[in-house]
Amino acid sequence: MERWRSALVLVLSAVLFLGVVLIGPGSEMAELRRILGLGKDPLGEPADVVPGGVHAFLEHQPGQADEPVTWDPCREIRYQINPDQAPDGTEETVAFVQESVDEVSAITGLRFAYEGLTDRRPEHGGQGLVTARPDPVLVAWATADEVEELEGAVAGVGGATARSYGDDRWLWFVTGGVTLDADALERIAQERDGGGQARAILLHELGHLVGLDHVDSDAELMFADNVGQLDFGQGDLNGLALLGTGKCR
Repeated sequence: MERWRSALVLVLSAVLFLGVVLIGPGSEMAELRRILGLGKDPLGEPADVVPGGVHAFLEHQPGQADEPVTWDPCREIRYQINPDQAPDGTEETVAFVQESVDEVSAITGLRFAYEGLTDRRPEHGGQGLVTARPDPVLVAWATADEVEELEGAVAGVGGATARSYGDDRWLWFVTGGVTLDADALERIAQERDGGGQARAILLHELGHLVGLDHVDSDAELMFADNVGQLDFGQGDLNGLALLGTGKCR
């Protein structure tokens, strides 16, 4: 009888532990579930931001105007850097990109994984092609001779490509990229607060990468024209936070 009771206690304890792991809140429980392979949980949490401003999304789910297309928050967004034609040295360029990526990650809760340098060149204005095994996001520099989307007063282009899986019509971004205009960034580097301007351009394009579209308000960094805004505005922050609450695949 005593042995039976001990076994029952062990079973009940295991069931209770499993229940806590499966439904327990908090990042610690989410991390434990990932380690044990139980369910799917976002890798991070979006920042708490004060409501306000305006934002828009690049794409929406088919037939659902209120649901933006997002990256899978349960998977890391892999990215590589091609520093060719960047105005600074390789180490400075990598640090420049990583600092801005980290900022977007902190706001959205999306996790990025840097996979090193590459000699890949941008295609379609920095947007990657959808393949069976999507390439990592590419951050690169180019001129209008190579990327025609950089013609005129365009300092950068960015975006992402979405796809669905199986019979599910739900879309996720799976690859993409950011291409900065090498000539424009070289010129900006010589200007007063050139570093701040370059950072703002990269943040703007990273906003496109994770799913933000242009807006009509010049109080937001996602305004189509560069009017001196150096940081994400309130609407940008709200849009980025929402893009971190997408559905896991």
